[in-house]
Amino acid sequence: MAGAEGFGVALVQLVLLVVLGGLMHAVRLFAPDPLEAGPTGTALALGYLLLSGLLAGHLFKQLNLPRLTGYLAAGLVAGPEVLDLVSPAMLENLRIANGLAIALIALTAGTELEVRKLRALYRSIFWISVVGVLGTMVLLGVATYFARPLLPFLASRSDLQALALSAVLGVTMAAQSPAVVVALRNETGADGPVARTALGVVVVADLMVIIAFAVVSSLAKTAFGAGTEAMDTLRTLAWELGGSVVAGGAVGLILVVFLRKIERGVALFVVVVCFVVAEVGQRLHLDPLIVSLAAGALVENGTRYGERLRHGIDASLPVYIVFFAVAGASVHVQALRAIGIPAAGFVIVRAVGLLTGARLGAAFAGAPEVVKRFAGYGLLPQAGLALALALLFQRTFPVAGAEAAALVFSVVAINELVAPIAYRWALISSGEAARTTLSPPAPPPSEASRGLLEAPDEPG
Repeated sequence: MAGAEGFGVALVQLVLLVVLGGLMHAVRLFAPDPLEAGPTGTALALGYLLLSGLLAGHLFKQLNLPRLTGYLAAGLVAGPEVLDLVSPAMLENLRIANGLAIALIALTAGTELEVRKLRALYRSIFWISVVGVLGTMVLLGVATYFARPLLPFLASRSDLQALALSAVLGVTMAAQSPAVVVALRNETGADGPVARTALGVVVVADLMVIIAFAVVSSLAKTAFGAGTEAMDTLRTLAWELGGSVVAGGAVGLILVVFLRKIERGVALFVVVVCFVVAEVGQRLHLDPLIVSLAAGALVENGTRYGERLRHGIDASLPVYIVFFAVAGASVHVQALRAIGIPAAGFVIVRAVGLLTGARLGAAFAGAPEVVKRFAGYGLLPQAGLALALALLFQRTFPVAGAEAAALVFSVVAINELVAPIAYRWALISSGEAARTTLSPPAPPPSEASRGLLEAPDEPG
């Protein structure tokens, strides 16, 4: 009976999605052209993606798939390269939600970085980051170099230029997504060494990727006749990283003052603060991800207001839905068709590198078996950082940027749709997901996992 009821609910949601799409098509068909680029068109696209993403998320949950994949799929189908229900002009105007959502997600990640709970996982996070993430950067760079015959933008380059571009692309394609990891952890209610280790690694990995990209791209410029200004690179890195941490501390103090003095309106205030961080931080060349991460970690570890802040962030679900729907609508389907086979190969190489490296790193750290088996799946998802680096690559190396960016876009597109499913499976299989999200029930955590969760803090 429960199965029949679930099928009926899924069928209703599917019908509503079709009806909603028909209404959106009718509005686009009969509305005047200026609607698309104006505020009315932006509001229309926002409402449509919010409703269709919400319905698709519920539908995918009925199919035992992540809601996140439903949000992405709704955006992909509605995007300019499939049904064109959301035009490129509408999509461009909605990108303002991207920075806001990234700041919110990073703030959530910061509140999850409880030093006391992560202390027992430091060795695992360090070794998985070094072996898994750095190792995969090298592996992807080597794979790109040897795939030159399949990549026109590399085939015509000299050996040195091809090696330089391959190194930068290896770093770019290795990027992870804290946004997806946090969203799936919240969706499944997962908690334990696998979820905590994965979150710690992807946060560290983002910092590693940002630094590695700056260094490697600066060195790669020499292969194209551009001198590397070492001091300029160091100053830029110091400002972007150090300045972002300092700014994050200031934002954290502002949040603490509000949480201490004001009882209501936390959700609205958090959204406003994240919007300011995203927009102003970008103009000051600060990293909103690091700013929000530092702010959340300060509130969580330095005050008693972490739980209140998390409740305020949880009220911002509509922002997440729009963010992932816009990400789905931004998938370059044409690029995926043109360069899909090499992109699929790089997806496989990346997955093998991250899963194997994570397992080896966890073994070096003496982590429990459950971490060795499942933590690597949290490194597979990709989203905003890889796309941002692809655009930066395109500007830095215009001689090969467009084609290389298309390759990265294709790799990210595949990982956006497939990797969340794999990580959700890992959280369920590890026994860390809340039982209310599972059907059938997951096995209990291993004895090693339970011991790690209950172990007292290490001295020092």
